[in-house]
Amino acid sequence: MRNTATILGIIGGILGMIFSAVVIIAGIAMQFVGTLIPNEAEVPMNIHRLLPLFGNLAAARGIGAMIFAIVGLIAGINVKKRHQLAGVFLLISAIAGYVFLFVGFIIPGILLIIGGILALISKENLSETEAQLGDH
Repeated sequence: MRNTATILGIIGGILGMIFSAVVIIAGIAMQFVGTLIPNEAEVPMNIHRLLPLFGNLAAARGIGAMIFAIVGLIAGINVKKRHQLAGVFLLISAIAGYVFLFVGFIIPGILLIIGGILALISKENLSETEAQLGDH
């Protein structure tokens, strides 16, 4: 089960990084397009002022999701060494990534959640618990 958790954590982290990079690039593009529209142009809702604001917001959300995608990737790599800690970090990165990107983090989030659960309830973990209960 740890191999599956490792694979899911790595794939979820990489997909999260890719999706976050797309959002960061889109945010930078919105900032750039907002600066190209002249201030005196007749555009609905003063879009030339809103685009840089939404671009900053999108880029910031993408950076936050990127950080947690990297945390998920590192946790996925370390599942075999410290599976309980890695499982907790996989779950945290999935939830935090979803908070930052909402729908954009569903696929990586699902992979990270499944990997985190598998890391927490691996057979090796259950056998250690059974051995401890048998000693008492």
